[in-house]
Amino acid sequence: MDIILERRSVRNFNLDKKVDIETLKLLCKYAEAAPSARKQISREYIIITKREIIDKLEDIYVKSTMRPSKCNALIAVIGKDPSTLPCPDFQTIDLALATENIMLKATEFGLGSVMLGTYPAKERTTMANELLNINDNRFVFTFVCVGYPESNDVFYDSNKIEKTTIEVIE
Repeated sequence: MDIILERRSVRNFNLDKKVDIETLKLLCKYAEAAPSARKQISREYIIITKREIIDKLEDIYVKSTMRPSKCNALIAVIGKDPSTLPCPDFQTIDLALATENIMLKATEFGLGSVMLGTYPAKERTTMANELLNINDNRFVFTFVCVGYPESNDVFYDSNKIEKTTIEVIE
């Protein structure tokens, strides 16, 4: 199975079936296997399964097509204080690569996932930081909803690859 092509954005999860904490921790470990600029340690993770916090995320994503309350677990990908990093200009790339690793490994485990866009939207980032009590120059980069899909419908445009522009310079 080609995990990259199998990955899809899942927006409806089976709320009766929960992902165990050890699996969520393992997803975070795989996230850390992603490359980073100069091997900087620029990210950390917060696993959220507490329904009260998940429901409060609804206030942040009122205009989103994904409703956080439709999942049982989220992984917050947190950016560390940029002033402590050797290559702070590349931190968002580090965070995006880690996020992708979470989503790919979730697919391999038979789980669905979707990313909730947070950073660089200032209002969303501020609200997310307040909700998670992050106030020391760290910041919520994104939340990844993780769970068992409600259905196996693929939300992926397979024609996307065919439409991709590729230029070759030899």
